[in-house]
Amino acid sequence: MSGEAENNGKTAIVPLLNPSAGEQAATASVLEDMQKASLETRQPEPAVALFSWEIDPPDLIKLISEMMTLPMILWSTGISLTYSLWLSSLLPARETIGSIKQSADYA
Repeated sequence: MSGEAENNGKTAIVPLLNPSAGEQAATASVLEDMQKASLETRQPEPAVALFSWEIDPPDLIKLISEMMTLPMILWSTGISLTYSLWLSSLLPARETIGSIKQSADYA
């Protein structure tokens, strides 16, 4: 089999034609230029801060207003719920009981 060679029990394809010395030199110079270019363009990346204490004034105002409105929302919801539970626990007024009895008698 021409063009193939045995290497550690595996078959590898080897080209039949050997490149000329000029092609080898050109390939080597292109590879060197590529390595130099990659080394020149590669710069260390700046360290990224995971947390910053610097807060913009608009963000700070928004945060403060949200923190102040949350207790008011919870308080008003609690008051509404307490009021509705208190109303549901009250007995109906005597006039209402009388009108219910009268409507039951007519039915």
